[in-house]
Amino acid sequence: MSASIDESPPRPHTKKSQKDFHTREEIDQLVEEIYRALETIEERLDGRCDDIYFPMDFSISALTSKIEAIQRELVEIQSYIARRPEASLSIDRHNNISTDIHNQRSVDDATNRGRLVLKMTSDMSDTHYHGEEISADTYATLRRHQFNLENLEKDCRGWKTQL
Repeated sequence: MSASIDESPPRPHTKKSQKDFHTREEIDQLVEEIYRALETIEERLDGRCDDIYFPMDFSISALTSKIEAIQRELVEIQSYIARRPEASLSIDRHNNISTDIHNQRSVDDATNRGRLVLKMTSDMSDTHYHGEEISADTYATLRRHQFNLENLEKDCRGWKTQL
């Protein structure tokens, strides 16, 4: 004969203690203790995350600021290079020949041999590169070319009057 579950008499639970039932006040107290423990754990985790996150966030912010500054500087350098008369389309093409690698002719080889050349004294503020620093050698080369151009202009005027 098969017995139904409903017809079976209840069996005593041997594993449970007699105090399996709690009063409402005891349950409320247990729940409060659980919530307090969770808040404490949450505060500890928040503190730990802050210890990790904020220094990393500051480092990332500092790196981002440095990257932005380098990008601004790169734009300035590119615009400076683009303004130079001898600027090439690409740095990689090596079309620019630096004035530093030209062999300087000696005074004896110059076309003005035997002529006295006036020394030009000036500061770098009258160049087209306002606010930009150029090397002293580049500035001297620039001033020499400017002087040569002025002499050629005078010679051309003299030829026009003779013709």
